[in-house]
Amino acid sequence: MASPTSPADVFGARFPFQLVALGIVFYATGPVLARSSDTTGVLLSFWRLWFGVGAFSLALLAHRLSGRTVGSARGIKLAMLAGAVFSVNQVAFFTAVKRTSVVDVSLLGTLAPIIVAFLAVPLFGERPGARFRWWSLVGIAGAVYIVLGSSSGPDGDLLGMLLGLLATTAFACFFVISKLAREQVPVVSFLTFVMGTAALCVSGYVLALGFEPSSVETPDLWRALGMALIPGALGHIAMTWPLRHLPANVPPLFRLATPAVAGMFAWIFLGEGFTLVHVIGGAIIIAGLSGAILSQAGRDLVADARKAAA
Repeated sequence: MASPTSPADVFGARFPFQLVALGIVFYATGPVLARSSDTTGVLLSFWRLWFGVGAFSLALLAHRLSGRTVGSARGIKLAMLAGAVFSVNQVAFFTAVKRTSVVDVSLLGTLAPIIVAFLAVPLFGERPGARFRWWSLVGIAGAVYIVLGSSSGPDGDLLGMLLGLLATTAFACFFVISKLAREQVPVVSFLTFVMGTAALCVSGYVLALGFEPSSVETPDLWRALGMALIPGALGHIAMTWPLRHLPANVPPLFRLATPAVAGMFAWIFLGEGFTLVHVIGGAIIIAGLSGAILSQAGRDLVADARKAAA
């Protein structure tokens, strides 16, 4: 594999954990923007994706004008596959939330690190040691504690729960494909094809079910633009940028902190409650994440990933 050739790649290799943590902060703004909107989640996703296509198309044009490559044909195919899988995540997530609750879907989302760990064995040869796995379970427990402590219980819709599980599985597959593609394409090129493919797929879903994209009010279009630029662009860039230099098992553990960070943002910007549950759960997540990464198994995983990227 080629070594980093640009200042951006060098920065990603030097500060991979910091970039992933920054990506989580950007991601956490998404629920706040969505919660403050009046339109449906699917239409919000539709506009968010198409705004993202516009932003990344401009970024890719600048990338090409600077003389840089788009990437290999295989990498572009992987990016398009990732985009199709991401569209499944988007539609399944928002439909599941409508049929059940954010709580139920968030609980299912804590399974993502387990699914990624399972897929990472044949694809990347990652076999985390027992301590890494135990500390990972501590982090998952912290996320579950936050979600359950902030809820009144599940609504019991079987189809909604199945769609929530599909959304979680699709995200895990999207992440794994992203790591595979990063070996073949630059970040800007990868995300442009991801957003374009996802936008086309979600558009087909919207048209098939008779949604009216033009019915979205101007304030919600601004929110969709904010979602495209902050979690959709900055969040994905910060999360995808260092993937070459991290084991597949690590970034999904960082994402467990999203409910705590999103809860803090909702408290600041929407006036929603930020309770002791968020503080305790966040502390448990940090303890689990730190224990997993600092364990000998975690250090070995990171060292192996960096050797593979060198």
